[in-house]
Amino acid sequence: MFQIIVSLVSLILTIFLYIFYRAWKTNQHWKEKGIPHPKPMLFFGNNEPSLLEKMPIGQVHEHFCKQFPNEPLFGYYDFMKPTLVVKDIDYIEKIIIKDFAHFVDHGIIPLDDKRNPLDSNLFNMNGKRWKAVRSRLSPIFTTGKLKLMFESMIGCGDELIKQLDKGETHDVELKDTLSCFAMDTIGSCAFGIDSGSLSKPDNEFRRIGKQTSELNFLTSMKFLILMHLPLLNKLLNITFSKPHVTNYFSAIIKDTVKYRRENGFKRNDFIQLMMQLQDKGYVEVHIRDAADDYLNLDTTVYSKEKFELTDDQLTGHAVSFLTAGFDATSSAMLFTVYELSRNPSIQEKVRQEIRREIERAGSLTYDSLKDMTYLEQCVKEALRMYPPAQLLARVCTKQYTFNNGMTIDPGQPILIPTLSVHNDPKYYPDPRVFRPERFDPNNTIPVGAYLPFGNGPRICLAMRFAMLEIKFCIANLLRNCTVSISPKTKQPITLKPNSMITTPNEVLYFNIRENNILD
Repeated sequence: MFQIIVSLVSLILTIFLYIFYRAWKTNQHWKEKGIPHPKPMLFFGNNEPSLLEKMPIGQVHEHFCKQFPNEPLFGYYDFMKPTLVVKDIDYIEKIIIKDFAHFVDHGIIPLDDKRNPLDSNLFNMNGKRWKAVRSRLSPIFTTGKLKLMFESMIGCGDELIKQLDKGETHDVELKDTLSCFAMDTIGSCAFGIDSGSLSKPDNEFRRIGKQTSELNFLTSMKFLILMHLPLLNKLLNITFSKPHVTNYFSAIIKDTVKYRRENGFKRNDFIQLMMQLQDKGYVEVHIRDAADDYLNLDTTVYSKEKFELTDDQLTGHAVSFLTAGFDATSSAMLFTVYELSRNPSIQEKVRQEIRREIERAGSLTYDSLKDMTYLEQCVKEALRMYPPAQLLARVCTKQYTFNNGMTIDPGQPILIPTLSVHNDPKYYPDPRVFRPERFDPNNTIPVGAYLPFGNGPRICLAMRFAMLEIKFCIANLLRNCTVSISPKTKQPITLKPNSMITTPNEVLYFNIRENNILD
């Protein structure tokens, strides 16, 4: 019996020693390659500050970027995954645009959408499959389609002002109001759903919607398995989605599709275009606009290729678009309002532009919003200071050699530290100062230095929809109200360390005064 116990203890000890050896050996990767890198911890790599919620992941990367000021790239350990951080904007431009063929994928373990069809969305897809689906979805976000969707935004803008139309108000938390506006807008103009979140903030649609980006312990563990443990992921059939959240929105979308098919009902929204894609294999493009160039549209081959989109896959793409827009757009709105509140002269300049363009057009229209260039500069500057995603992830898919002579092989993870690049004084002098003039049409921003939506072929497909929604919200707010920061708001603000989307750690309070017509 004693010998059995000794043998068992020896076996367990051997296993533990082997595990620790493998972890130690992994941490020698960048040292062996002669690449500068911060010292990692066993198992946790360089993620300790984020893991312990000392700072958000983007600021962790920024901290290490400052340790290597003269290096275009350096080594980093994402837990036990040796990752290459690329911070030079010329290198970044090559990765995301010029040499994109070497860095096509996000580096996510491919999800089996036959087992989890509702995980079918562009972000999760890799390689040729991603390219084929992307080309089919791109026409959904052309200028012509956005103009049609815009008509459904107008009611949401009216409801927003109705909720704020209470005279002079102090210490207002706008976060929830803007979140409700984002939910109502996406629900209405993309899916024909009247979610009623602004009028009834506690309704089920909003309650479930808020859970899409909540980062709890279980969600964090699922994400780590998806990113680092392919065998365990395959065994457990891990999915990005939260089943109860996905099931709720899936039921809404499937009921909408069923009703439209059975009743011949049509509407100018995302769901209708997805149904068209399912039926015809392509989305019709009637008008081409110069602003559509970023979509890389190529509709010449659509009629020749067979394309199948199952009901579950249609729902998967729709759920992805629906949920992705909740927190990202509302946070962008909140940060824009926050900076405009801290800079009253800039806010007044924006207000004058809004009123001028509305008066010229006769009402707040798609075209009048398009002409509000200074408003757009303000939104872009807010997105620079507070990018929704604090990093971009890629993986090498074909052997590649950088300008400095370093060669990497397929499978090497790449990390682009968006927050760090946006705060680099080499590209943006006084980076923590809100300065919309940086984005004046006469100024040139290097491609690799501005990445709130990514760039290149993997740029966020719904980028212009998001910009349209944000500008529409701010234009509605400022044409009717003057917003100032409340003394109750603790400053300077910090960023929440445990959020998937860039979010303020503090509650932001505002004082809101209704404008009279002579203001």
